[in-house]
Amino acid sequence: MAEPTSALSYRELITRIAEVAGCAYYGSSGLLPAMPPIDHFTFDSIKRVINDGIRMFIADGPPNGWKWRHRKMSVTLAPSFTGTATAGAATSLTDDDIAGDYADDYFNNYVLAITAGTGIGETATITNYTGLTGIFEFAALSGGSTPDTTSEYRISRSLAVVTGDPARYQLDEDFGSVEGQIAYEANTNQGTQIQWCGEAIIRKLRSVTVQTGTPKLAAIRPYGTRRFEMIVDPSPTAADVVEFMYKVIFDKLDGETGIATGGSTTTLVDSTQADRFADDHFKDWELTILAGTGAGETITITGSTGASGTFTFAIGPTTPDTTSVYMVEPASNLHPAGIEFDDAILTACKAMAQMGLEDAEGDHWLQDYHKRAKPDAYNLDAKLAPRTLVRSRGIRRERTWEDVTYD
Repeated sequence: MAEPTSALSYRELITRIAEVAGCAYYGSSGLLPAMPPIDHFTFDSIKRVINDGIRMFIADGPPNGWKWRHRKMSVTLAPSFTGTATAGAATSLTDDDIAGDYADDYFNNYVLAITAGTGIGETATITNYTGLTGIFEFAALSGGSTPDTTSEYRISRSLAVVTGDPARYQLDEDFGSVEGQIAYEANTNQGTQIQWCGEAIIRKLRSVTVQTGTPKLAAIRPYGTRRFEMIVDPSPTAADVVEFMYKVIFDKLDGETGIATGGSTTTLVDSTQADRFADDHFKDWELTILAGTGAGETITITGSTGASGTFTFAIGPTTPDTTSVYMVEPASNLHPAGIEFDDAILTACKAMAQMGLEDAEGDHWLQDYHKRAKPDAYNLDAKLAPRTLVRSRGIRRERTWEDVTYD
């Protein structure tokens, strides 16, 4: 969920609660602005307090539940391109049959998935496409295979597409459950209706043959760990948008911090993190240097090595060293309630610190939470007017500002 840059960040939450707990880090000199604690035990304790505080706030909702938990999700359907490789290398796949059909860079940033033959099930993001020769270039297939003339592939534009299948779409991390009908977006100009069905119905249809066209059926099913995907039938042939109401769930906010024990132009090493996490656990997370060499710089992690505590990234502007205090966290790592509830979330976390940490400063946070922050949050939530998807006569879709009702 996108938020203004002024929204209360996870790093700010960690720092504010660490200050209350008396364990914030102020640099080796003790004179720098407060930062998250750098030892793993203390950081994990504060992290647990924050997640428990957010869960307490969610559980303390009004009698009819929080309105902010009911939101609209939009999914852009993505048509795909298929073919068979005529040649391949570790970082490229060639298809002579489409040479000259598309302009240079036409498929840049598309997702390429191998659907049969060598490399089946592996994916890669296309970094360069040469139209004259039909060559797709990428860093490497996800499994390290080298495509060859047996490799059949599918290319899709959407990053949400699962394994390159244009009928499957990974839903946002905060998706909990569907709350209402599914419909094509108002300006899609789509004359076909789409409706929910059981996953078994779509699997049965696809077991006979995979049809393409305008999707008429959609289903939700689990995908990976604590994630869900939407599957549609037929597979789309146009980039239409579908939308539906859903209920937000909260898993956890996450992150790690420490001081580098070494580094290079493409790595930051923290040997104290060794053997704590699996390889690539931090892939696609954001690494920020909080103090020391490189302070203020943020870069995306491309891989991590668990045995050595090494974070890998593209060449950075500064080479981190043993003065570099860092924090890593997922790219989307905000509390689920939204910026309007920042004060209530912060107060709930302080109240949880008061209850769970012996050295927490102040004995009034729990009272402040129950007597001020929570009632204020109730009043604010009562003013929210979530949208519904209402189908009028025919196929025209409308919007209403009436409160959502749930069966």
